Amino acid sequence: MPLSSDMKKVADQIKAEVEQSVKEDQNKAITRAVKMACMVLYNEFGFGNKRLCKFVEELHNGCNEIVARPEEWYRIDEKLEQLGVYFDKEDIEEREEHSRDVYHEKGRKFREYK
Repeated sequence: MPLSSDMKKVADQIKAEVEQSVKEDQNKAITRAVKMACMVLYNEFGFGNKRLCKFVEELHNGCNEIVARPEEWYRIDEKLEQLGVYFDKEDIEEREEHSRDVYHEKGRKFREYK
């Protein structure tokens, strides 16, 4: 049985609200990870204001580059492996799809951290 137009509107609204909530949760998790990285850099390596701001700026710039060119994940994965730091390899096709969504939806390359 097909949905009525009113039910479809409600379903679409619920879907949009859930998607927005998921994005907000993801943004909070990313912000928390960046905050934690800043604290580690401060506590373990003595980073002060200037270097922490530079770290966050470069992280933001790197994210912009990845959004524009998701294939850069290959280069990042290879470099980290050369350094002896191992992560699961990125699924480039999934990243490209996500990156396009973020880029087009926001009208810019990446969310700014505030």
